[in-house]
Amino acid sequence: NIVIFGETGAGKSSLVNLITGKPSAQTSSDTLGCTTKTTVYEHDIVVQNKTLKVKLFDTAGLDEGSEGAVPNKEAQKVLKKLLQTLMEQDGIHLLVYCVQGTRERSALRRNYQSLYSKVKEKVPIVLVVTRLENQVPDMEQWWRANEQSISDLNMTFAGHACITTLT
Repeated sequence: NIVIFGETGAGKSSLVNLITGKPSAQTSSDTLGCTTKTTVYEHDIVVQNKTLKVKLFDTAGLDEGSEGAVPNKEAQKVLKKLLQTLMEQDGIHLLVYCVQGTRERSALRRNYQSLYSKVKEKVPIVLVVTRLENQVPDMEQWWRANEQSISDLNMTFAGHACITTLT
């Protein structure tokens, strides 16, 4: 069970499509969210000649403004309920925190802390930074420029990826 969460417009659904290799999830090119409820995508990943069956949980975006389809409080509530339910049932194997590299990072710590408080150190959290196509070929530059400030905010990640989800 892999839960993908983050701000509205961060590219969560686009990340699902990148992982599955097909347009499984509906996406939008604007900053308003198009995912209004948690959607589960099942996908097989081959790792070391073994097939791993994964469930990708694409969640509604956090911090959506009043004009959006899912108010932030509702998105937070639904996400916390999902985490609680999964922890009680099959468990959560990975949290993927999806953020836009081009956006102000004011909500980064708040959303991290909100989720971290629910899973403590039981579930690894990785950071996926999207919309870095303007930094090709060195998208990793985003991490080098922001790693210290992330550490200063007491956020730790099991790993990170600096990507573009454009095909």
